[in-house]
Amino acid sequence: MKPTNRRVAYSADKLQSIAAGPLVAKIQGSIKKLGQQYQDATVVLYNKANLLPIAVRRPDQNGNYQFLGLNTDLKTFIVAFDKKHQFNAVIQDNVVLK
Repeated sequence: MKPTNRRVAYSADKLQSIAAGPLVAKIQGSIKKLGQQYQDATVVLYNKANLLPIAVRRPDQNGNYQFLGLNTDLKTFIVAFDKKHQFNAVIQDNVVLK
């Protein structure tokens, strides 16, 4: 096999910048696995208009996550990925910002 040169691509430049409007909101929730709080997940907030990620979060020890400083006019959906690859990703669509 031919050796390859691989570099780490940082994702911070891949996230889109969303301007905060006059009304600032947040999204918060919790991750559960079989009814129990679960922290080994990655939660990604996506913009429905262009399907690009806005922010990525890891739940705390209690499985809670939050996205702060969002515009209330933003249409979003959330995808949670199991880091242990035991379960399929979970999608929450039409998330209401408060």
